[in-house]
Amino acid sequence: MAAISIGIAMKRGWKWTLPGTIAILVVLKTGSAGAFLLPPLAATLLPLFKFPSKWKIAAALTLLTTGAGLCWLFPEPSMPPLRGPHKVGTRIFEIPAEGDAPKLCFQVWYPAESSGRELAPWLPDPALAPSFPFHRLGKASSRSWSNVPLIKLPRPFPILFYEHAWMGHRAENVAQVEFLANNGFVVIAVDHPGQASTIRYADGSRTAGRLISPPDLSSDQAVATFKAEAERCMMERANDLARVRKALAANLVPEWQGRLRLDHGGVFGFSFGGTTAIRLCANDPWFQTGANEDGLVLDTGRSKGPFLYFDDEIPTWLKQPAAAGETPEQSLIRRSEELTLEAAKAPSCQRLEMDGTRHESFTDRVFLCPIPRLAKAGRRPAVEIHHTIASTLAGFFLRESGPYEEPAGTR
Repeated sequence: MAAISIGIAMKRGWKWTLPGTIAILVVLKTGSAGAFLLPPLAATLLPLFKFPSKWKIAAALTLLTTGAGLCWLFPEPSMPPLRGPHKVGTRIFEIPAEGDAPKLCFQVWYPAESSGRELAPWLPDPALAPSFPFHRLGKASSRSWSNVPLIKLPRPFPILFYEHAWMGHRAENVAQVEFLANNGFVVIAVDHPGQASTIRYADGSRTAGRLISPPDLSSDQAVATFKAEAERCMMERANDLARVRKALAANLVPEWQGRLRLDHGGVFGFSFGGTTAIRLCANDPWFQTGANEDGLVLDTGRSKGPFLYFDDEIPTWLKQPAAAGETPEQSLIRRSEELTLEAAKAPSCQRLEMDGTRHESFTDRVFLCPIPRLAKAGRRPAVEIHHTIASTLAGFFLRESGPYEEPAGTR
């Protein structure tokens, strides 16, 4: 519209710039492109200036191309289509505070009976959107339908918990959890109070995280402090998940009674969420399978059941023997690598090292830009990374989900 009006304006006068200007202002106000439309907006005003038409045309083309390029380079993200056997629904729940236990907010993705009236937003709170120029995620839609019924099947659905990163949030990996729900899992992600970057509750109130992010690993003392803090955080997370499981068993959702596999389940997470998954699978028999997506492996026990380790591209220095002068952070990472290699020797465990990836490649950040390097997500295309991780997760959990055993006393 702007381009057409500019072209006409060069011949007919300034009033022909109004349609394009109005169109851009409307989109600027209601759409997600934001400041990317300022160059095209400036182009619509060129006919107001007195200089040769050929220069006006060149400037208009430059400005329009700049705006179009920015919109392409930093698009409103969309994830690949879901091709599994089920539609996907999502619901958000809250558990009231009780004693010293804080109020909990969590989201569930599940195989849905049918499509709904509206797709759920990708982020439950626009404040969670990355900073400019990746801000358009704040207005993007997911591929799951809000508050639609759980599909009816003759078997209960296996449960997976997703654990967010250190000062992350429950919606940092929507593409993966929707992929798993699309393939028959009920996936639950909890925003851990004090550990999530920000949590918005149903009443509109918010609570901010209290952790230092990124954690200070600059000295031996700082690493020791981080480990102590990590221990406390993992204990809090275990308690939060136990409260969610208890609420589900107590018919938090009456229409789901008897339709969820509540005797055991799995857990996976990104970064510190993956670290937590290891701890849960080591200490809590309910978690029989798990996966760690590029999280540090600390000296906190080893999974007792099948476990899947994902890692980004191993840096050159880590492939070499330890050298004098390594920083405390490097020593922590080297110890993590040693523990991972040792754990991966178990027949029930496997490890996948993904060349061409970086830490953030294991999150929805891969969808923020068609050039992965600009999004700090490695060098492999987003669809390729997502398909490799999500399909590996789904295959692993489908293979390792044991038969359902009805708890005693339910009949």
